[in-house]
Amino acid sequence: MNIVKIIFLVIFFLEFNFVNAQNLKCEYCKNQIVDDYIIIEGLKFHKEHFKCANCNKPIDGKYYAKNGKYYNEKCFEMLFLPKCAVCNKSINGEYLIDSFGNKIHKHHEAEIDRCDNCNRIISENMASGELKYNDGRNICNICYSNRLNWIGEYENALNKVVDKLKNYGLRFLKSSISLKIVNLTELQKVAENNYSKNIRGYTHSIIKTLGIQKSFEHTIYVLSMIPTKYAESTIAHELMHVWITENIDNKLSAQLEEGSCNYISYTYLKSDYSQDSKDIIKQMEDNSDEIYGDGYRKVFEKFNGREFNQFLSYLKKKTSI
Repeated sequence: MNIVKIIFLVIFFLEFNFVNAQNLKCEYCKNQIVDDYIIIEGLKFHKEHFKCANCNKPIDGKYYAKNGKYYNEKCFEMLFLPKCAVCNKSINGEYLIDSFGNKIHKHHEAEIDRCDNCNRIISENMASGELKYNDGRNICNICYSNRLNWIGEYENALNKVVDKLKNYGLRFLKSSISLKIVNLTELQKVAENNYSKNIRGYTHSIIKTLGIQKSFEHTIYVLSMIPTKYAESTIAHELMHVWITENIDNKLSAQLEEGSCNYISYTYLKSDYSQDSKDIIKQMEDNSDEIYGDGYRKVFEKFNGREFNQFLSYLKKKTSI
């Protein structure tokens, strides 16, 4: 979650002029001014005619100007300032925002959680709500309500991804792939030093050689209780690890391999216009990790819009990007 904006408000204070001016006219009523008047940005008003464009009440003291109209402080905050998702008060100054547009005062940063799946800001006052899994994950109600619950649903997701990736020349022997659904603690344990924050899956492969023949056994681990599109995206990523193991002889750099696997997730999701797919793609685009984020952006920049077989040929010839 980044500090992305600072609101700068130009605050004005009334300038009173106590000189009688028989030839002046009020900007509001167009009648002659014969008593004390107010000057606002060069315009003259009867004191009682300098009014808020929203509530039409006279403005006394501080005012705000926007698009040629004037507002008192209360109306301006109500109409134009963003509201904090935690305390629901107007935000005037520095604030934080997540990828879903939820804004909070910066001073709330230490007291809020984010969904460990979608990275949405979550608090008791927000519709997204908050739940906590036994493995310590904070989950918003939105992700929780769309979660996959049992192995059969994950198997269906695997079959769907395998079938779609065939269209890109990526073929898999499903009998060589086993799928295991694990919680966060179990995922960290199997991934060991390969674990990094925010990953949702891991692949362990065994290569058996008999003469010149090779056989493969792959176990794909996927986080439990995540939404459908997140599961499918994770499986697509892990299947690319499977493909690389079976088809690439040279050792790829971590950045090229993980970037390529994220690129396959993107390739799988790009024709799906659901909000979850858009959110996952944005997470990959915004990922600051040198391996997963920079790797994905480099692969995307080099191969997006080109023939897909050019991407696969590159992996067979190169070791880095």
